[in-house]
Amino acid sequence: MGCSLPNTFSSCSEKISDFLGSRVFPVGLFLLLTGMFWIGRHGLYPKVFYWAVLLPTVFSIASSPCRLRQLASSRVFLACLVFSGYVMLSSLWSESEKSTIDLVKIPFFVLLLFYFVMELGRQRFDLLVATVKWAAVFAVAAGIYMLGMFFGFGGSDRFAGYGAFYNPLLVSHVFGFYLAWWLGIYFSRCQLFEPLTLVMILVLVALLLATGSRTPLVAMTATIFWLAAVARNRQGVLAFAALVIAVAAILLLAPEMLMQRGSSYRTEIWGNVLRQIGEAPWFGHGFDTPLRIWIEGIPYPFWDPHNLTLSVLFDGGVSGGLLWLALYLTVLLESWRWRSNPWVMACSATVIYGLMAGMTEGGAFFSRPKEHWFLIWIPLALLAAVIQQAKATAGATQETTGANG
Repeated sequence: MGCSLPNTFSSCSEKISDFLGSRVFPVGLFLLLTGMFWIGRHGLYPKVFYWAVLLPTVFSIASSPCRLRQLASSRVFLACLVFSGYVMLSSLWSESEKSTIDLVKIPFFVLLLFYFVMELGRQRFDLLVATVKWAAVFAVAAGIYMLGMFFGFGGSDRFAGYGAFYNPLLVSHVFGFYLAWWLGIYFSRCQLFEPLTLVMILVLVALLLATGSRTPLVAMTATIFWLAAVARNRQGVLAFAALVIAVAAILLLAPEMLMQRGSSYRTEIWGNVLRQIGEAPWFGHGFDTPLRIWIEGIPYPFWDPHNLTLSVLFDGGVSGGLLWLALYLTVLLESWRWRSNPWVMACSATVIYGLMAGMTEGGAFFSRPKEHWFLIWIPLALLAAVIQQAKATAGATQETTGANG
């Protein structure tokens, strides 16, 4: 059944939705992608999402609700929808101090983000990729400025950023997203020597190394392996060789970068979290149930499991973990199927980076808009949009071929 709206009202609603999708959404996406660089205070960043993304999205859906049907064609979105639905359901047995409405609205915001990005991609795919590209350029410019400030004032400690950035891991999450994107762009090109792209990559690599964090090193390694597997070109050989040389150089010249902080209590934290998962193994403790991790010899508890997957298992149990696994298996299969598309390659790289970075950091897999969104939901939404376009292009090509035949 289609939408049975009066013709005049329907036409007006479509025009409003078209205007929002082609004019307002690109601006909103750019503000969302770059907000951490200019907002000044970390706590203000969610407001960028509320005003620049959420508000126009609600207006767009209200003016043309029929467009929600496009989401049903995306396997990535459907996998996210099922996972989000289960997380919302788990709020019924959660011990969180927040109200059910407060718990449910965060997964709901994520689903609206998918509509926002996919609607922009459906209407003006050229604007979608151009917006991400210019945001990635903006990120490199911000990185150069921050590195200049850091080394200008001595640069003797770990780089923690400025303004909305306040610790090295936050820096690595956001800038790592852009590094993965530029790596995907480089791997998708035919030319081995791409000066501008390589400069972008080198700036971001230098910035991540300055954080002294090992999480981006692990995530970047996994991303390069993924891109080498899907691209199978000279870039893959070069990147793999550069990776081997870089690791060897770090071990020889600066082994303290990897060794000096030991495991940072990761093994003890993970063991404690696994024990607590075992207390409610099948359906978990419920979304946003407080997690307290006590380590022998430390008088205060840890609150962060430093592993997004363990956080999913703690909140959602094995059931939630299987849905989380299904989400990423769907993403990997869809990315592999459409790997010849350069934008799929670039966006899938950001997904892989986020997935692997989340193996050693993070706990809030559903949170208000912040740096964790650059690890999970922004990459997934972008990937869903570019896969949607790849399918549409392939379908149009088949129709043309069939008509000519």
